[in-house]
Amino acid sequence: MLSTLSLLLEKRPHKQWQIEDFSGIDQLHLGGIPATLALLDWLPNGAKSGLDIGCGLGGTSRLLSNERDCNMVGLDLNHQYIRAAMLLNQSIQPEPQCQFVIGNSLRLPFSEHSFNFVISQHSTMNIKQKEALLKGLYSVLKPQGHLLIHEIMLQPHASENDILYPTPWAHEKGESHLCHWQLFNDLALAIGFKVDHFKDDTDAALTWIRQTRQQKAPPPFRPTLALGANAAMMSANVLGNIEAGYLHVISARLCKL
Repeated sequence: MLSTLSLLLEKRPHKQWQIEDFSGIDQLHLGGIPATLALLDWLPNGAKSGLDIGCGLGGTSRLLSNERDCNMVGLDLNHQYIRAAMLLNQSIQPEPQCQFVIGNSLRLPFSEHSFNFVISQHSTMNIKQKEALLKGLYSVLKPQGHLLIHEIMLQPHASENDILYPTPWAHEKGESHLCHWQLFNDLALAIGFKVDHFKDDTDAALTWIRQTRQQKAPPPFRPTLALGANAAMMSANVLGNIEAGYLHVISARLCKL
């Protein structure tokens, strides 16, 4: 991926690369850029230091830097993704205020009270230890800090056995650890979070994925570059799982008390 990405970035258009040019590879969560912008409506104006967990190629971090003048740290386990995020950042002028770090969301390499907010877009579905994750995020947030989430979760009546794979977060069932919102909410409350904003974005996500599957991503940055040759199958399975009533898309803001 990295060699291909480097070559594509060298073929710069007459204008400079813009953040939006990379949305086909760095905004692959359901809803794309509009979903991220909607989540940012819940971000307090004074929140300027943020952590983007499971940041992938860094699209959410760059958007926050550009739209809200935030100093962002993007964290991901995938070495190639972090290197790609750096390459994309360096290709934009002025360079977005983003630092990208290889790391595990369950073992955060940051001190307590480091960030005004944490944002997570489709990054928790393959993390089994949800309680440990939430405790770690609670720790690195400053008092009155916020956790913004935009995640795919199991519908109340559904189980992991219902889900068809591969998906963007897991090639097979054993790699996936989907959660019901009620369990996630209960864990967050027990740790000390308060859920003060909540929205079920399933209908909007369905509209978006149906539309994007009917359109080819503009060249040269297409999802196969980030997700591999099975990108179309992954997309089809996500659509099928939602249409079957097994998955829904949740957005929420959790405040550290």
